[in-house]
Amino acid sequence: MTSSANRLADEKSPYLQEHARNPVDWWPWGKEAAAKAKNDGKPIFLSIGYSTCHWCHVMRRESFEDSKTAAFINKNFIPVKVDREERPEVDAYYMSAVQAMTGGGGWPLSVFLTPDLKPFYGGTYFPPERRQGMPSFMEVLTFVSNLWREKREQVIANTEQVVKATSVAPGGPGGELKKGAIDDGYADLLSSFDPDHGGFGTAPKFPLPLALGFMLRYHFRTGKELAKGCVTKTLDEMMAGGIRDHLGGGFHRYSTDRVWLVPHFEKMLYDNALLARAYAEGYQVTGRREYAEVVRETLGWISREMRSPEGGLYSAQDADSAQGEGYYYTWTPQEVAETLGREDGEGFCRAYGVTNTGNFGGRSLLTLSGASHSEKERERLARSKKALYSARLKRARPSTDDKVLTSWNGLAISAFAYAGGALGDRGLVDDAIGAANFVLQKNSRNGRLLRRYAGGQAALAGTLEDYAFFIQGLLDLFEASSEPSWLAEATRLARTMMQDFEDADVGGFFLTVEPDPVRLKESYDGPTPSGNSVAVMDLIRLTELTGDREYAGHAEKTLKAFGREIEGSPTSHVWMLAGEDLLVNGTREVVVTAPMMKEAETMKAEVLRRFAPDRAVITATAKTFPDLAKLSSLLEGREPMSGPRAYVCEGFSCKVPAESIGALAAQLGAR
Repeated sequence: MTSSANRLADEKSPYLQEHARNPVDWWPWGKEAAAKAKNDGKPIFLSIGYSTCHWCHVMRRESFEDSKTAAFINKNFIPVKVDREERPEVDAYYMSAVQAMTGGGGWPLSVFLTPDLKPFYGGTYFPPERRQGMPSFMEVLTFVSNLWREKREQVIANTEQVVKATSVAPGGPGGELKKGAIDDGYADLLSSFDPDHGGFGTAPKFPLPLALGFMLRYHFRTGKELAKGCVTKTLDEMMAGGIRDHLGGGFHRYSTDRVWLVPHFEKMLYDNALLARAYAEGYQVTGRREYAEVVRETLGWISREMRSPEGGLYSAQDADSAQGEGYYYTWTPQEVAETLGREDGEGFCRAYGVTNTGNFGGRSLLTLSGASHSEKERERLARSKKALYSARLKRARPSTDDKVLTSWNGLAISAFAYAGGALGDRGLVDDAIGAANFVLQKNSRNGRLLRRYAGGQAALAGTLEDYAFFIQGLLDLFEASSEPSWLAEATRLARTMMQDFEDADVGGFFLTVEPDPVRLKESYDGPTPSGNSVAVMDLIRLTELTGDREYAGHAEKTLKAFGREIEGSPTSHVWMLAGEDLLVNGTREVVVTAPMMKEAETMKAEVLRRFAPDRAVITATAKTFPDLAKLSSLLEGREPMSGPRAYVCEGFSCKVPAESIGALAAQLGAR
């Protein structure tokens, strides 16, 4: 049951719009809701979710669209609805509070607050009736309402314990950087590796691209083949499994089982950006063309289905469609034959495991059999995939969350640019340029980043993640395109990031500029890296690209600020460890110069095709040299001469300038 529009009708978030006609009298997050709670003496019911969250949809249908439930909420609470992707700081704080109170968390997140926004009770999904040991939602609402009415003073007093238990910021510097910290992270990750099916841990199993990137970096630094083997095993198993969309490209969010067969079907921009980069790095290390195909297919899905007409990249695709979760992605032999014909259909079904019995509710999720195919067979299967994808587009499609988030666009820009260099594909770099221009033109105001663009409007002050992720994208775009403007913008935004977000006393960066509800500092990596870990990486890269050691000082101070957290849980801080490795063990700078870009491209391509996470590359021509020389001291005395040259420097010393690809390759290979 729905009613006339509530206050969410004016919001631009697709998730909030889904609740705009609930009978619940929702308020958006803000001072007005808190003022209303104080004036009425009511607690706040805070509900946090996102548009592609399956159980968020379920709770909306079961409870928030139910008139009886809505009437009770409206009478006893001030209900506030938050899109976690728009307000990550609100989600992070109250998620940590619920985890402190219950030992668990997830979405939808249901939290009860005092009028001054302090949490005192919470959970996640609550069913409309008792189920599997869970109380009904009405039972929870009634209990909290009675608690507030009868024991309000005790409730308010107890909130202080919850607030204290909620981690807000690191406790202080953890000492000097440890040379062996990267070994601790490797050992911890290895202990959770699944040697049979790849990945880390058991079901449900997440791809964890940051862990894969860390393992490749550990292999690069130490030469340990086991570290590389963990990565290739995982990439192979995911590439063959049902977690991969074999027709449309890209990956679903996670596998519900240990073997990567049955996924949770939502597709997130950030997952696919990070996984495209992981497969690009895997390709650089192994040279396997299958990995390059995965990169192109994954980024192809983003370009085709997730790009707005203006160039920004959408956030996610839902798990559900009209026929139910997963139907859109599954097939029967008869459906395949209707599209491909009998002969090609039978060949496709053998290759991708489509059977009469199926592996998902009587239908088949596509999985690769692992059998080798001739070049002719590969071409036929590629044609079949294209035809089936076209047929699939005629089905009722899962909905798309079309808001454009600066942070996630930054990750995607990074993936497109990095993959463009690794694969030698200028088209991918151009895709990165389109998304970067969108952010700068639409999601920026007065020189500062905004968080999201939706419904034709950009809004919300940018967070640390918006700055750090977008700066990373700009730096990758600079290395791939050689355009000075991208480095100039990255340095400008980095200065803004340090000015607006850095904790000058302790070190590290706050998530937001203003406290709302508190000012958080986060270091742990989740599905995406933490803003602090990416900021560390950005500052180290800017040090190498510009020659300005001040950036490295801020990076080191950040790592020391989170020293105890990193040491206590290495696997939750793998990207921090990757940054620590660069500061402790050193980096390399590569400067390529030539009168014309055409002459420099071959040498630049030799650098970018290699997996070398410790290097930064600048390419300068007679045209770009003056602008780049203003941005980087590395170009001093290196004006472009006749013919291309490459300068490789490491440990404060430089090798003889390389004037041929062979000489450059030898220098890059010698570490």
